[in-house]
Amino acid sequence: MVRRAHKKSRNGCLECKRRHVKCDEQRPICSNCTAAERICEYSTRIVNINPKPPLTASTPIASPSPSAGSPSVAFDDLPVNMLHVELFHNLFTATYTTFDPNGSLTWLPEVVSHTIKTPYLVNEMLAFSALHLSTTRPAQRDYYHYHAAQLQTQALAIFKETSPEVTQETCIPLFFFSSVLGIHMLCDTLIYRENDFDHFLTRFVHYLRLHHGVRAIISQAWSMLLDSILKPAFNSGIELYQSHGPLAPGCEKLQNLIIAANLGTELTETYQRAIKSLQACINIANAEHVDHVAANAVITWPILVKLEFSDLLEQRRPEALVILAHYAVLLHRYRDSWLFGDSGRFIIEEVTRYLGSEFEEWLEWPLEALQSPN
Repeated sequence: MVRRAHKKSRNGCLECKRRHVKCDEQRPICSNCTAAERICEYSTRIVNINPKPPLTASTPIASPSPSAGSPSVAFDDLPVNMLHVELFHNLFTATYTTFDPNGSLTWLPEVVSHTIKTPYLVNEMLAFSALHLSTTRPAQRDYYHYHAAQLQTQALAIFKETSPEVTQETCIPLFFFSSVLGIHMLCDTLIYRENDFDHFLTRFVHYLRLHHGVRAIISQAWSMLLDSILKPAFNSGIELYQSHGPLAPGCEKLQNLIIAANLGTELTETYQRAIKSLQACINIANAEHVDHVAANAVITWPILVKLEFSDLLEQRRPEALVILAHYAVLLHRYRDSWLFGDSGRFIIEEVTRYLGSEFEEWLEWPLEALQSPN
């Protein structure tokens, strides 16, 4: 009897290879390592000169293997990598303006000049630029998304290998790495969602947890950051997000419904903190101090919510899903931004479908937002 040929992939993560289990090769962390809460690393030290993008976008952060006939060389042997040049140019001519359209962040160029020699940060910044291009160049969507995943995986691998200590010299690169990585993962989760709500929720929870883990490292540098060139920006941000004020009608109604549901003290307090943080972000977006502050308010809410809230989302608790739909109102407001696209509408409609008519009153404000022309 002739045995059927079996094509074995050599692109699985190192942990799956060690355990001799099949790896789904999802980047930056495969499903096996996510489930087992293990450190997931890939051997990605080769840069393909003529890489091919994946044929479909059915697996958003999957990393396809290069074609067998494509030549490859070590990165250090390449005199110039033209893709990286393109990504670097896009980063400072287009991606950069997403967060500073009016050039009001006068300290940002100086920060970049200090961090451009940090390998893990440079890789992540190029990855973010590739993600940007994947949303603005539809014909090459898969090509740029593939490289965004590759470069991000490389950034995480370098970060883990170097395990940089928190010092006055490293605190700014560490902070920016955490920030760009978090925004990258949020955007990737919102845009590349496969129109599968359950899969989207799983990825969103994964994003919250991974970003929370990186932030835990950055928290060690907080006192140093407050004594750096970022001090004015931090002082301004602390002022903005600590001045909550009263809840607006939409959030106030949601809070009243949660209190009336008698969910218990601990659960109610977790939800109230999430609503209070969301209201702070809504207030800042409504004030529209400058464009970059309004956009940053949308990005900030997932950073402010506690890890306990991600557990409730993972459990598909209806109250947590309703709060997520209220956050989606902000996403929908800035739907013209490449960072968010139509994710706001997707979340609101899917939460409404998932929960059914029983939660129609709870979702009144998000559904009204979809009808608004603004």
